Amino acid sequence: MNRYIAIEAPAKLNLNLFVKQKGKNGLHFLESDICFLGLTDKIFFKFSNKDLFFQYNKDEDLKIDPNNNLILQALEKFRNLTGWKKCFSIYLKKNIPIGAGLGGGSADAAATLVVLKKLFNFDTKENKITKNILYDIAKEIGSDVPACIESKDLKLKGYGDKIIRIKYPDNFYFLIIYPNIKLSTKDVFHHYEKNPTNHEESSMYWENIKIKNSLLLSAVSLAPEILKVLNSLKKSKNIIAYGMSGSGSSCFGVFKNLNDITSSLKFFDKKYFIWFGGKMNYNLNRVCYSKVLENKF
Repeated sequence: MNRYIAIEAPAKLNLNLFVKQKGKNGLHFLESDICFLGLTDKIFFKFSNKDLFFQYNKDEDLKIDPNNNLILQALEKFRNLTGWKKCFSIYLKKNIPIGAGLGGGSADAAATLVVLKKLFNFDTKENKITKNILYDIAKEIGSDVPACIESKDLKLKGYGDKIIRIKYPDNFYFLIIYPNIKLSTKDVFHHYEKNPTNHEESSMYWENIKIKNSLLLSAVSLAPEILKVLNSLKKSKNIIAYGMSGSGSSCFGVFKNLNDITSSLKFFDKKYFIWFGGKMNYNLNRVCYSKVLENKF
């Protein structure tokens, strides 16, 4: 392969998150409605004599560990399963904030597995990798990775491993506000478990989807700035619903038109990461080839 193969890794938005009882393994059962955004990382692969990893970000906050990250973990686990010995030069252009509750690392791992499946199946005549096998690899990397392989409107249950295809309304826009505060999912869940009486907060609806997050008050306790962001979203003109994604600290608002979003940007600190646009449904064929890194994305 003299060309690069490129893939988008879209941000995951938790429209809600309901934390249920713990299972025998100590993990909580969860329920969540999720969608995927036009906000994406871009990853480029090219066959190489040895594995090399490069990043195209000057912003230090967007750089990941070049020696230990979910992209390389996905590559290692795929090799362990298949015995495939191909090496790659991998180039990452990161756009999804790290530690923001938008699933950027999981999206990158999932996109890597999608590319490897495509290339491996093209290279072999037997023992081809199915989507179910890809899921099994994904589960070993992280609970969000199987859903990120799909990258469509989904309802998640269980530990995130029960994936139900669903359809959410189109023709709406999302405003994403990340106050540049990295929150550890582990820390947020730990606070949640230590404060069992403080989990109630008001909910609202977007169409028939309940917008509520069981982890919100715990996240706010660790990062009070989240409450400031939510209060600013509440002031936004014609906002339909708003909430926090995942374990935070990113928050979102749902709008019917872009003009209402742009008029509300004045409420937010300019130092915040801000993105707005629509949701998208991706598929396993979301790859393209290019002779150069500056491709169609």
